[in-house]
Amino acid sequence: MMNDVGNTIAGASGINGGAVLMASEAIEGLTGKPPKLERQMDLAGPNDNFQLLLEIAAYTLISDCVRSFLKSLAGEAGKEAWQAIKSLWKKPPPETSDAKMVERIIQLQSAVSTAMGCGNTAIVGIRFDSKRNAGIQLKSQDRAEFAAAAKLMAEYCEELMSQVEAERRRLIDEGAHYVHYVENSDCSIAIKVADHMIYVELIVGWEGGKRREQIAVHVPIDKAE
Repeated sequence: MMNDVGNTIAGASGINGGAVLMASEAIEGLTGKPPKLERQMDLAGPNDNFQLLLEIAAYTLISDCVRSFLKSLAGEAGKEAWQAIKSLWKKPPPETSDAKMVERIIQLQSAVSTAMGCGNTAIVGIRFDSKRNAGIQLKSQDRAEFAAAAKLMAEYCEELMSQVEAERRRLIDEGAHYVHYVENSDCSIAIKVADHMIYVELIVGWEGGKRREQIAVHVPIDKAE
């Protein structure tokens, strides 16, 4: 279950203001509408999370332009970035695309990179339901990682989160005392990526919460051969 509440930038008190402004301009340029800004509750620890919560259509725009986006890197760096993730595209994206669109994607990734450089954790994600966000926590400021995350969100997150909700309901119907999610460092639901799948881990309590098990709900990544 996903709530389309519009494109949103979310964070607590430690979110980097410059990165928010840069990302806002980029998202408005990509989609034609300014994103919503969401102030989140401060956590007990550092409040430096930066959540980029886009609609699937926005991730698809990024995914469709990704080859030109990576080729904008100078020389061999662009080629290496594309080689790192090209297997995710069953059909390679076109060599050329709208220059203004690519410029906005560069600006958006630069905003994420700026936030991370200032100590913010960065989540590329979606609004899952009225209370929870879910996404991939980026490990680096690398353009290829950002592009791969956008591709995976565009192609797989609707199916994945639908399966997660169906599994949660099944477990509750079968008598689970609780079903929790493995979280990112900012308490959003962690969407994780392995070489062959994209997945969410659930922590399930049985027998009044006395017995716990951890299970993974996954969708296979359909890589090009």
